[in-house]
Amino acid sequence: MKFYNKKDSSYNYFRIFLAVFLAITCSIVVYFLFSKMKHIGLFFNKILTILSPVIIGIIFALLLNPFVKKIEDAFNKKEKIREEKKLGRVLGILITYLVVGILIFLLIKFFIPSLLESINVMFNNLPTYIDKVFIWLRKVCEKYGISSSFVDEYSKGMNTFIKSSVVPNIDVIINNLATGVTSVIKGIINVIISIIISIYLIYDKEGFQNGIDKVLRAYCSPKIYNDIVSMAKNVYKLFGGFFVAKALDSLIIGFITFIVLSIFKIPYTLLISVLVCVTNIIPFFGPFIGAIPSLFLLLMINPAKAIEFGILILIIQQFDGNILSPKMIGNKIGMKSFWVLFAIILFGGLFGFGGMLVAVPLFACIYDFVKHKVEKRLAEKEEAKE
Repeated sequence: MKFYNKKDSSYNYFRIFLAVFLAITCSIVVYFLFSKMKHIGLFFNKILTILSPVIIGIIFALLLNPFVKKIEDAFNKKEKIREEKKLGRVLGILITYLVVGILIFLLIKFFIPSLLESINVMFNNLPTYIDKVFIWLRKVCEKYGISSSFVDEYSKGMNTFIKSSVVPNIDVIINNLATGVTSVIKGIINVIISIIISIYLIYDKEGFQNGIDKVLRAYCSPKIYNDIVSMAKNVYKLFGGFFVAKALDSLIIGFITFIVLSIFKIPYTLLISVLVCVTNIIPFFGPFIGAIPSLFLLLMINPAKAIEFGILILIIQQFDGNILSPKMIGNKIGMKSFWVLFAIILFGGLFGFGGMLVAVPLFACIYDFVKHKVEKRLAEKEEAKE
């Protein structure tokens, strides 16, 4: 085998050949990956489906661990015997999971049937709401001397469609919704597996941490190890802190919305409150996503109530944006509004609704990592100058 010397003129030709060969090889690999992207996506999707109980279990553990830890710490302050410290953790797990189980049971028992009933009533009254809109359009046309023939034409077509297609299928639509809920409930086996996994993770979290730490120390250099540990701590802090705080914030806003709308007797209070609660989890765009469809629905039913709702939801969202959310979330993200908006648009466009949910904490991790590296690099340059 011939070894090239850097002083040898043929060494340069060897470098050129190697560079060209690597470039062609990389191009072929990239082309192959892009041409098989659909199959690769299906493969990873299958892997994620198989591992979904494990992933959900990890998410459960991350979300519920702070509550377990608070109960465990409160118990361990009184009990200083080492053997009983595990008892504090067991107690924390039992109380936390019992409370979560009761909340889920109440949700399935009372909340979901009422929500389905509200949707059923809304669909049944849809022809009346549409008629009100067209009556209002006719009055506008008469007021400004515009021919209302197009309104009559669209009104007739819309009523025909609703009475012949939508209303007869109301039961089918509601049954499909109920079937969807039933399908979720039927996935109870995966949920049980996820709960068991999350309990194992929380109960023996030090053991899992030590195992991962040993692997990283064995196969990573000290610099890479420190970077990974630092980044992992930051990811846990940002994701855990953000989602727990944002979930509580959204639940409080949903409850406040329900109380306020009930006082002012806004139609479909429960349905609108749920929509506001769920969409409020999304930063920046969430309030608009929940409020705009609700506003259009109320405009068809009662324009005066729609105006009331618009004013009320504006006040509630101002309270959330300026008082409640800063108190609960605080400076957990540490990003300017521009980057929050940028992250939601980017990840929402790439991954849809799920992308919008994780956009802010995920981009905050990337932002913080890049910021740390840039500051470190600048500091090194300053030291080199000195």
